[in-house]
Amino acid sequence: MDLSLPQPPPFWLPAARVLATGLAGLLVLVLAELAGLPGPAEALRAMAQSPALFAALLIFLVGLAFAGFLWWLAARSFALLGNPATTPAQLASLRDLPLALPEGTVRAVLALIVGVVGLPLLLFSQTLRLPDAVAGYVNGIIAGVFGYYFGARGGAADTSIARRATEALATTTRAQEALRTENATLAQQAASATLPGQVASAMESLARHIGVAETLVETLGPALPAGLLPEGAAEALAKARDAAASAGRLANGQADAATLASLGQAISGLAGSNGAFPALLKVAAAVLPAAGGPLGAVALLLGLGWQAGSAAWHRWRAQVLAAPHDPALFDPGSITPSSAALRLAEAPVFARVFAPRAAEPGFIASLLDLVLREDAAARLWAAHGTAFASPAEATQGLAEYRRALLADRVAADVTPAAVQALATTLAPLRPSADAAAARQVLAAAGASQAPAVQALGLLLGELRDRRLDPLATMKELTP
Repeated sequence: MDLSLPQPPPFWLPAARVLATGLAGLLVLVLAELAGLPGPAEALRAMAQSPALFAALLIFLVGLAFAGFLWWLAARSFALLGNPATTPAQLASLRDLPLALPEGTVRAVLALIVGVVGLPLLLFSQTLRLPDAVAGYVNGIIAGVFGYYFGARGGAADTSIARRATEALATTTRAQEALRTENATLAQQAASATLPGQVASAMESLARHIGVAETLVETLGPALPAGLLPEGAAEALAKARDAAASAGRLANGQADAATLASLGQAISGLAGSNGAFPALLKVAAAVLPAAGGPLGAVALLLGLGWQAGSAAWHRWRAQVLAAPHDPALFDPGSITPSSAALRLAEAPVFARVFAPRAAEPGFIASLLDLVLREDAAARLWAAHGTAFASPAEATQGLAEYRRALLADRVAADVTPAAVQALATTLAPLRPSADAAAARQVLAAAGASQAPAVQALGLLLGELRDRRLDPLATMKELTP
């Protein structure tokens, strides 16, 4: 295919055409004189003496002009017919029109001829010395033609408008139907294209829910108190496993909308009232202070534990599970003497025994060094046994003071930025974005020792070992 642009005509071609037209006119005049016909001067003198002859010449010229106009219109119409871009429907509509011209063109040209020729004849009938009978004929012709033309146009206006409106409505209806069909086809194609991705996402989500549910039902369930998990938890887990197995047996491209619906029902079963995980969260949330939405407290509790680093995670677990003292929970130098002195107020036994000596230089530092050792109970009784009523009271005071120190370190791990990020991640559960509320939840979890809270601590430990993200599962729960 030649894609080069057409070359413009030579600059001299228009001038040559004008010159050729003038030479043709001169040639006609010369030939007329050679044939013995009167020249232009004689013709002008004759027309001046005979106005009728002048009028006849004008009528002849007007007829030639209208004939040229019609020829130009017909040429344009035939060019349209020969254009490859013209559709068969357009060709069929043009075939029924006179001279293949737009509807009403021929009538309008005839009316113009009558008006252009007849009106001057009628107006200058006296000058042209036309008999009254001829003037009357001309007047009747003009009146008849004009009356027919404008009468026909006026009578057909409503019909033409109605016909065009009907055609436009039919065209619009066909276009809308074609658009609806195209949109339906595109929607079906888009659904078919995205279905494999939706099935893969649903299978990934279901795998997370199954991992959390089987940890609760099968790993921790035998050790949990009766009634903590719903009765239908095992059945919901079994149905979810069946749905995952059925979808997993399908080869790529075989999964359909029914498979996606089956996976969605399995997820809803584990995330609803019969799910072990949401049931445990609701029970635990009831014993924790309110922190946002219905599950906001447990969302903060589990989220902080999941996002914590290694050292912070061990402190979180010791706080929630009330684990035995471990010196590794406290980094060297992480507890200052001033902070240790403040913690005395949170340990009633130590506050009674050691508060009077807290102001002694170096006393708090030596006491802190003592209580963080593994054999702290024996050292405490040996050094300060006379201040306690019994070894049991000394051991109780030691445990209270260690819990206070641990709670302070756990609270330090909870930063406003971490809580804000957690609240954004778990937005559907509406947890509080306040660091103070998160610290209050952690303190209440350590003090309550409720079975549901301890079960959450054990569950999170299992999930961290299996690298199962509980935050993604929590976002899909139905509170």
